[in-house]
Amino acid sequence: MKPTTQLRQLLAADGPLLVPGAYDGASARVVQALGHGAVYLTGFGMEASLLGMPDIGLASQAEIVTHAGNISAAVQVPVISDADTGYGGLTNVHRTVQAFERAGIAGIHIEDQSLPKRCGGMAGRQVVSREEMVDRLNAALAARLDPDFVIIARSDAKIDEGLDGVIARLNAYFAAGADMAMIAERFEVSELTRLCAELDGPLAMVGGVPEWPESMLSRDELADIGVKLVLYACTGLGAALQAQMAVYGDLLKNGRLGPASEATCMSLEDLSELMGLSAWNAIETAAQRD
Repeated sequence: MKPTTQLRQLLAADGPLLVPGAYDGASARVVQALGHGAVYLTGFGMEASLLGMPDIGLASQAEIVTHAGNISAAVQVPVISDADTGYGGLTNVHRTVQAFERAGIAGIHIEDQSLPKRCGGMAGRQVVSREEMVDRLNAALAARLDPDFVIIARSDAKIDEGLDGVIARLNAYFAAGADMAMIAERFEVSELTRLCAELDGPLAMVGGVPEWPESMLSRDELADIGVKLVLYACTGLGAALQAQMAVYGDLLKNGRLGPASEATCMSLEDLSELMGLSAWNAIETAAQRD
């Protein structure tokens, strides 16, 4: 089954789909190994992984799409990717959609920020007009070759236009043909409830942001509200970097690896297996028999 069709089926099932964020091939394999049905490629995580820089649109379309393609090739579950603003004008948006499709990505989200863009939770972000974002979506939808490829329209307009403005924008994006709406700012539970009640289609949100209590709700609580998709964008990146800081902090402080290493580090054998060594050994063995 195509990854795009797999993703459509996951989204059609009852309840919210909770998708862990990944930022490279190794973290995507962790998500798959644990049994999750899909992987989310966080723009924040990919910029951090590729460049060691913040999520302010510094990575190019080619860098992100290449990275996303490598991650998609590392797993057998569908991958949803951040596509920022589409990386330029309307022709760039068109090319971006087809590039992500060729890279094996099952779906993307495009946001209504202006350039230079910023992470959805950062201060200083600004949005384009509703009409300009609809034009972006028209370009994206016209570029789609696989009808199952999922296009999610994200609005970051709450800080400028309030909840009413976000609802109006997202419904305009649904009218343009978006498959799903997305938010990536702080919303109270009552606001999420209203979004789900007044939107003309399913809602996706960012999860796992400790300073946003609503992003830490359980699956059952999210189901009661009506949220359809939760993307845990930076959870894995934050956990990995926090663990590395503890382990390497011990090394600097004590001149040796300490308890943090024993508690968090995988064995070389387990690491190799997680990366698929057995499968590659089987390929080599089969080739030798031939």
